[in-house]
Amino acid sequence: MLIAHRGDKTRHPENTIAAFEAAHNLGACAIQCDVRFSLDGTPWCYHNDTLPLPSDRRQHYFHDLRDSQLNRLPIDSFIQVVDWASCHRHLDWFVGISAANIANMGFTAAVKKLLEQMRNERESFALLTQDCRSLRAARNMGWHRVALQISSVPRCLSADIVTLAPEFLLIRDSFIDCEELPPGPWQWVVYEINSAEEAVLWRKRGAHHILTGNLPLLMRSREASDVYGF
Repeated sequence: MLIAHRGDKTRHPENTIAAFEAAHNLGACAIQCDVRFSLDGTPWCYHNDTLPLPSDRRQHYFHDLRDSQLNRLPIDSFIQVVDWASCHRHLDWFVGISAANIANMGFTAAVKKLLEQMRNERESFALLTQDCRSLRAARNMGWHRVALQISSVPRCLSADIVTLAPEFLLIRDSFIDCEELPPGPWQWVVYEINSAEEAVLWRKRGAHHILTGNLPLLMRSREASDVYGF
């Protein structure tokens, strides 16, 4: 499975419905997006800690901005993305949140808000974080699929990860120091892979999915078509 990292960000602003639509049109099986919360507690699809406003061009912390300010910017709210996803139910989603971007809200309130907005689309969305305890809490709150980002392969053998048994483990390619990824009750996602040769290599080394920031290149290549079977 090819996962589009923040959509087709080679041709459209990342984390926007335009980028997601382009990734879908190219044939992506899944999309990874990032979520940040406004001062009003509304989730928006955005990655960075700060962003400029047209009024002064200064960088403002995302969590300090009101929805009324964000509505004027070319970014999409999470509910808009969920509405779009409801028309493309064959797509899987990885929703990335970090401890830093929900510090003002608290993890429980953030997850409740996301679950509320996902409505009947919950089965399509996997929650992605670096914290095992947070994912366990999210599961207890009704989030069915979770993805854990780790920084080393041996970490997957720790008791907390084995008992959590996340559906997905994400790891950066440069953090992998073994020849083959060990099997487990999860599926491995390796990122960010932006060449067909690397995609083929990681598939042979045990990656179930490839997270890429250059979806057009991988979708065009013969090597990628051999790997993914289309």
